[in-house]
Amino acid sequence: MDGFDAFDSPAAAEIDPAAEFLAQEQEDLAELGEDMGFNSPPQDIEVVQVEENSPNTEVKQEDDAIQNGMETLTNGMGNINVREEPESIKKWKIEQEEKLKLKDENEEKKRKELKEQAKQELNDWYKHYEEQLQKTKENNRSAEETFVSEINDIQPGTEWERVAKQCDFSAKNTRNTKDVSRMRGILLQLKQNPPTRE
Repeated sequence: MDGFDAFDSPAAAEIDPAAEFLAQEQEDLAELGEDMGFNSPPQDIEVVQVEENSPNTEVKQEDDAIQNGMETLTNGMGNINVREEPESIKKWKIEQEEKLKLKDENEEKKRKELKEQAKQELNDWYKHYEEQLQKTKENNRSAEETFVSEINDIQPGTEWERVAKQCDFSAKNTRNTKDVSRMRGILLQLKQNPPTRE
């Protein structure tokens, strides 16, 4: 049990582990505070010597040491300097805001122009559509009048002429259709020399 004798020695009893821990934390925080730019270094934490025979005193002293350490932290945090932005960055931000405002205004103008252009094109399309519709109606009416007048003007012996009007006599040779040249010839003969009725 020689290895455990070091813990029982009076020198080991005089060193408080909590106070030692707080002292180490104070050093670490001091280095951190310097890196972050704290103006004032943290206050020193008191290292308390503990008597062996008074446990209540030991707890009270540890609480005091912890309280001092917390005050040091809050004092150190309160002294953080917030760095202001450089003038060049402020100027750049202002310029960017102005550019964005101009872009928004231009975009709104273009949007309005496109709306007006779309309305104009739609109106032109409707106008053209109405014109085409009127022309189609007029053509259909004239074709109807012609058709009705031809139907009402039926005379005996003109039947084959009317049939010939309905036929296309142009010679179109396409590969996909049948040869109808003989039928054309017969219809033309009947048109020129209609059969007599007996």
